[in-house]
Amino acid sequence: VRFLKQLTKHPWITADRPKYIFHVPVEFMFPEIKDSYSEKIEKPMDLTTAESKLLQGASYETVEEFVNDISLIFTNAISFNQTGHDIGEPTSCAYYEVSTHLLKYSRWLSLEVLQTHLIDSPSSPVVEKGSASSWKMTIQNREMARKEMENIVFNENIEKRYDPREKFTWTEQECDKLLKSLRHTSDHKHMSYFIQELFPADYYAYIKKPMAWEKCKKKFDDGQYDTLGDIVEDLRLIFSNALKYNAKVRELSDVSRSAYSSAIHMSRKLEAAIDKMLLSVADRIGREKIDLITSQREMEAMRREEEEQMKLQWEKEHPSKVEIKTTIKVIHPRGSRRQKPTDFEFPFYDEEDDREDSQDDTLRHAKSLFEKQIKARAAMKEISLAVGIHVYRKLDKRAAARAW
Repeated sequence: VRFLKQLTKHPWITADRPKYIFHVPVEFMFPEIKDSYSEKIEKPMDLTTAESKLLQGASYETVEEFVNDISLIFTNAISFNQTGHDIGEPTSCAYYEVSTHLLKYSRWLSLEVLQTHLIDSPSSPVVEKGSASSWKMTIQNREMARKEMENIVFNENIEKRYDPREKFTWTEQECDKLLKSLRHTSDHKHMSYFIQELFPADYYAYIKKPMAWEKCKKKFDDGQYDTLGDIVEDLRLIFSNALKYNAKVRELSDVSRSAYSSAIHMSRKLEAAIDKMLLSVADRIGREKIDLITSQREMEAMRREEEEQMKLQWEKEHPSKVEIKTTIKVIHPRGSRRQKPTDFEFPFYDEEDDREDSQDDTLRHAKSLFEKQIKARAAMKEISLAVGIHVYRKLDKRAAARAW
């Protein structure tokens, strides 16, 4: 139930305002495609049906059976929209790309939330990355999913503020959350060893790169971290250094013993915070990429539609100027001037050459103006899209900061 609740909180499929429909059977939501859908999809599935089966109690014997039904929802959507995606149909492209990401996210989420149900099975197949149609609920698959998320998240650049007085960007917020996760009041006793750079005299003989929480905080405030992986590396180094230095002497000193056990405790707290960050950030990175592609595709479709309308309007206003899809072969009288070449067709007028050239010039000039208008409109749309994305991100950051 926890896995399903967290999945249905995803911004794309949240029950309050779903952006894409996966909650109800396809044949009920889109009756016009009922026949074609039943031909392609052998076992339909949706979130409501899966939840109903779960609440019945006897429908699923194992956790893996329920997870397989959830993955089937998105696998079906990928299969059904494959053809439309290949030819560039906008709705099919959107559902195909969204389902591909949600299938991958479902695997990450299930292996993270349902850790207590995982089994150790080295011989079972392992999904290394991507959108697998099914996966085994094993410890090995969770480890591989974590590596996949780390490759995505740790290479993400930290978007930095231009003005320190501005609110954190969303990547800076994630860094701030990691730092604060180690400073809870309940952990003060354990964390007291690792806040300041106060090391024993022989510490530098064993530790090449000493690290403390305050040093990480200062580097973050000064904008010295370029990627999320950079700050994670330094935070992990705090506790790995402590474990390395105190490992041999913890039996001889109460302070070393306490520092060693505190390093183990805080290292686990850090890894739990990193796990939480990996899931949310990996999802956000993939989601933003798809949202941007979808937005660009919609803008391109609107641009083409407007161009077509402008073309039809121009032809309507100039019915005697242009004939569409008609090829006219013009034969010049001997000795007449040759017309300048043009790349669109017009009717032949049996007039003097000077009238033919005048007609050519008029059409050529009209076409040139039309093409300039199209280019100017396309450039304006590109600028509007860029400005819109920038404003949306600013508003999103502000909303996230307020919520936080």
